[in-house]
Amino acid sequence: MNFKELMSKYKKGETSEEEKLLVEKELEKYEAIEEYLADIIDFDFNTSFRKDEEYRDESIEIKKSVNNRLRKVVLTSVGIMIALLLGIFFIISPLIDSLYYNPGKVTVGEVEQDINFDMQAITELNYPGFALSSLVNVDRQGLGEYDIYYFRTNLFTEEINYVNSKLKRRNYITNHTSWINDKSFNFKTVRIPDWFNVEDSKEQKERVMNHVKKLSPVAYTSSWITFEKDLTMEELHQLQLKYRDINFVWVGVRIASPDDDTAWDLLGFITRPSIKATFDKPNVEKYPALDFMEWLVNPVGLDHEATYPEPRGYELHFKDLLKYAIDRKDAINVLEGRPNRHEYYEKALNYVEENGVKSYGVLIYANAEDLIKLVQNEQILTLELNQVMASKRYID
Repeated sequence: MNFKELMSKYKKGETSEEEKLLVEKELEKYEAIEEYLADIIDFDFNTSFRKDEEYRDESIEIKKSVNNRLRKVVLTSVGIMIALLLGIFFIISPLIDSLYYNPGKVTVGEVEQDINFDMQAITELNYPGFALSSLVNVDRQGLGEYDIYYFRTNLFTEEINYVNSKLKRRNYITNHTSWINDKSFNFKTVRIPDWFNVEDSKEQKERVMNHVKKLSPVAYTSSWITFEKDLTMEELHQLQLKYRDINFVWVGVRIASPDDDTAWDLLGFITRPSIKATFDKPNVEKYPALDFMEWLVNPVGLDHEATYPEPRGYELHFKDLLKYAIDRKDAINVLEGRPNRHEYYEKALNYVEENGVKSYGVLIYANAEDLIKLVQNEQILTLELNQVMASKRYID
């Protein structure tokens, strides 16, 4: 919109508060400029020619002509400067923003900003035991620069942690002072397999089991367990049915062969109902199982002969998380701070498409008594105790 159109809207009272303020500030500025310039070159023709009546009328006309020309110059300057400001505001700024990831855009869902879905997928895939528990607030601070605020919930303690971040072009800096990332303490035999042999794993499991046996039977535990062999989603679901009092919270998925370095990273998905801050969602036709609980209501792609829908749902849900992350290349690379992170997700998707979705281990919440039964009766390779509470909350 040029200044002439903006002024027309202003005269008609159709401008927004932001546009009205912009016009009035600029008009005040250029009125002052006009007065200043008029004082400099406004010759006092009346004084110069007051003794000569012959030139009095001519001097008045000259004065009017000079002032008219001055007004034209000032108004032209005003128009140019306002046009520049409007160009910066409406053209240059959006153009620069378009060169970088813009978390405030609404292209994934119908209502909510894209970053809400981006952060939800990143959190579920990469941070076992945590879930995004609020909408993400985005404050634009400049060209390609944003302040970002959101909350994450610890699924075991149900503590809500505040996280604030700053996004500046392609740099993403997060303050995790109130959000403890305990990733360093889980699935060590998966992430650093060279540090453990079979005997080390057995000794480690026995040490933890001896500790758990000393706990109260109703003590509520958060633990990481790995299996002696990877489980298919069908086998995993059968284990869930066998131990109904144990909450299988997050499933770690094998996304590369054990001798591949990328296998050391952790990717997985949540099996329990996820926390929802909005009912908006990405393209359901493209990602039918991105929301696992909604897929259970409408199980697209389910074999009708299947006894339970969950195993197939787990497979499709994990693949949809990867597909979403791959499609959101720019967002994922920026928010995870890894330039080629999307290639990692592509490799993971190719692996599970070829080898199936299989789990090397899970994060579970269980009473000490139930945990002991699981470890003693099943083919469990390692047990890592994460956290313990005196009792499970909200006992019926």
